[in-house]
Amino acid sequence: MMLRSLPFVSILFFAMGCVTPYEPLPPLGTNVGVGRLDADEEALWKQSRELQYQIEVSGLLFEDPKLDAYLSKLLQRVTPPELAEASLTPQARVVSNVNIHGYSFANGVIYIHTALLSRMQNEAQLAALLSRELAHIVHRHALRGHRDKRLRADTLAWIGVGATLVDGGGEAKLLAQAASITTAAGFHHHLETVADEKGLAILHDAGYPVQSTLGLYEASLTHLAEVHAQGIWGWAPFTPPPQISARISGYETLIARDYARKKPSRSPMADTAGFRRRVHTATLRQCDLELAVGLFISAETCARLATESRPTDPNGWMLLGRALAGQRSRPIEGKRLPSLKAVRNAFEQVLILDVRHADATRELGMSFYRTTGTQRTPDASAEARRYFRRYLQLAPAAGDGDYVRGYLRELEAEAR
Repeated sequence: MMLRSLPFVSILFFAMGCVTPYEPLPPLGTNVGVGRLDADEEALWKQSRELQYQIEVSGLLFEDPKLDAYLSKLLQRVTPPELAEASLTPQARVVSNVNIHGYSFANGVIYIHTALLSRMQNEAQLAALLSRELAHIVHRHALRGHRDKRLRADTLAWIGVGATLVDGGGEAKLLAQAASITTAAGFHHHLETVADEKGLAILHDAGYPVQSTLGLYEASLTHLAEVHAQGIWGWAPFTPPPQISARISGYETLIARDYARKKPSRSPMADTAGFRRRVHTATLRQCDLELAVGLFISAETCARLATESRPTDPNGWMLLGRALAGQRSRPIEGKRLPSLKAVRNAFEQVLILDVRHADATRELGMSFYRTTGTQRTPDASAEARRYFRRYLQLAPAAGDGDYVRGYLRELEAEAR
């Protein structure tokens, strides 16, 4: 997926419809639920299941049994009683995607992109996201949007925009299609306010501090600003999307009005450090995705989170080294370049943890082989030769072995 795809889902994440609201639908519960749905709602649930299957077989889902179990346990904690009364058991799944996003289907399945999960600071922020999506599910907002022709037209227009922005093939189109029948495209401000109020109530009843909702949106803003700085418009100041600013302001009002004197009834299941360890694998995956689209500053952020949560995992250090090296290869005006020493330190840390790590060995060799406009010193040449030889010992059948042998021949000729 190319970098120009980033605005599409980021815009969808925070878009709000401008639809004239209907009379409220009865919420899911004793009288409305599995086996007691309207005909068009049953059709929407069927369409949701079919699309979810397509997403699953496409390879977009990020699968980690321990992370899945953690999400399931957390979702059980925040699920309101109305859904049990409706015989609906919600599910949370992680989508491997570079865009920051989270949304839900009418049938109770919540999708969280690795970008959003990796940027959350604690479990309470994850609970805030789940609670708000559960509020949409309880109030059947996806059905409301599906029934409103104007909202459907607006969403399809966004999908048309996405087709021009996204260069990610079928996977990107699947996610764009998901936007048409989920909460992704947003709703009329009245429905969003309903979801805000219900989401805060769910979060508070589950024992979490409602202020964590503000942190979730602020973390998203920070990420969007970071991505903006790396794009073609990075020279211009970042302006927060008005929808996000309005959402934060709305939450501040609701929290001050309804929760100023209320305290969480229970403590979160894990502290910040514990939470970061639980989402460690998703953080690594997000770092990989950001490296692939050239978001080297964002990749550094992810990699540092990974090295902090599990400092003994060489994968985090490897990704950090690549993110720092990437910044040096593609400088951004006004952004201070990481030092070559910092790049090497990251790869050296990999070898401290795994002395036979071939990729880190090669990257260290490349760090000495590359020049930056000055002649390579004899010491640098000797280090490059040492690491390249070691790499070929560790990975004799490597796909890039011929290239490395060519570098060695050049260095050996240089040393004569």
